[in-house]
Amino acid sequence: MIWTHPQLKVKNWKGERCAYKQYKYNGHRFRIFKQFDGTMIAFERTIRPDREITLLRPHIKDYGWWKCLELCMPKHSSIDGEIYVLRGNAGDAAHALAEGLGTLQYMPFAVPWWAGKDLSELDVLSARDILMHSTDRFISFAPTFKLLVTDNEEQLLRDAIDLDIEGWVLKHCNYKWWYKVKPTKEIDCIVTGFTDGDGKFIGLVGSLKVSAFINGELRELAFAGGFDDNTRIEINEVNDLGRVCEIEYQSIGNGGRLIHPRFIRWRDDKPADDCQYASENL
Repeated sequence: MIWTHPQLKVKNWKGERCAYKQYKYNGHRFRIFKQFDGTMIAFERTIRPDREITLLRPHIKDYGWWKCLELCMPKHSSIDGEIYVLRGNAGDAAHALAEGLGTLQYMPFAVPWWAGKDLSELDVLSARDILMHSTDRFISFAPTFKLLVTDNEEQLLRDAIDLDIEGWVLKHCNYKWWYKVKPTKEIDCIVTGFTDGDGKFIGLVGSLKVSAFINGELRELAFAGGFDDNTRIEINEVNDLGRVCEIEYQSIGNGGRLIHPRFIRWRDDKPADDCQYASENL
């Protein structure tokens, strides 16, 4: 049996009381657990024995930050963080991990357990200091700041864009009550197909295949969902093929596809021929 603990999930911020804000880079969640026998294991996404990272990517042990943590982390400890490529996107991080590229970096943002002690309710800065002191500051920690009275959602979004980061994670303490604030963009797209729903949506549309003219070429950009129930029920695959809709997305991934696309509304005021963009403007 391997030792892990539940992953704390991040919710969208709706003005909840928080004490700190942390940089959020555009990468993948990466959790490291040091076992009772001193073995170090990690998971990029799902925590399952067959997804343990040293089995899938043995070269992870060659990174300097991994070697440092392997040496400095006490037994029965865990770190939650993110693998990323500086100024890259999540696809760049996945590629760097798969190929063992030196551009892959690790940014811890929480220390849930340390030497057998549950640090969930510790303040974030104290958790940061424990990690950085133990690693002689070789391991950086996500830049963390006090949340200001003036830090409303609009200000946080502007700051994220100015700092060229994916967004913010807002926290009340080290490993409880996390919230995210991320800038998004909108694009008008043409419906060029549909996917079937499953589960409770069997018999209905699962998502829209959406496309746009990019540099003059019609290109599929995403499978977009996020409908409310009434919108999903009213979608007609015959009548809605070719219809224009507004899609919210976070960024453009490798291959030119939208990251985290979500249907916003229909744009019946706009003809399909107007969905024309230059790739550099997305």
